[in-house]
Amino acid sequence: MISAHPLVTEHLRHNAQQAALDSLGIALAVMMMLTLAGASLDPASHPNKLIVAVRFMVVAVAWVATGSTFLFMVVNRYSQVRERTRQFAILRVLGGSLFFILILLLQETLLVALPGTIVGILLAYLHEWLISTILGGLFVLRTPYSFWLPAGTIAASVFFVASFCAAWRATKLEVLDALAYED
Repeated sequence: MISAHPLVTEHLRHNAQQAALDSLGIALAVMMMLTLAGASLDPASHPNKLIVAVRFMVVAVAWVATGSTFLFMVVNRYSQVRERTRQFAILRVLGGSLFFILILLLQETLLVALPGTIVGILLAYLHEWLISTILGGLFVLRTPYSFWLPAGTIAASVFFVASFCAAWRATKLEVLDALAYED
């Protein structure tokens, strides 16, 4: 069994609502990526201008929603980690390096991303059912099994990169400045 550092589990326990929202953000990103990967046009439908316009609009909305989800996830995660500048300063005073802090953030990312990916896959199948029920004649949506792992990995990687950027910036402050950092 893989165990996380006690600092990570305590942080997630004390910030359970935020961790759940982070996991939901990852779930939405995974769902949107799986939706885009599995969307295809129904070859049996008759192409007319209205159907083409509706198809284009649905795909455009899906791309905008995916981009918005990732942007929200990055900004949210960056600000979360920046708020912990004092904690990182204390860890640095106690001998913790940037590498140690990144290991903690990686563990946190994995603990949030795994359930988020699973929920995202389930949401993708629910979305597939809704799309086929509502827009059955316009799209064929098949969630690809082969893209489950890449979708989860991409979402977790974006989440971790935002963590890394914020942690790197927070650890580059002088220890006294970091201890005096105001949120």
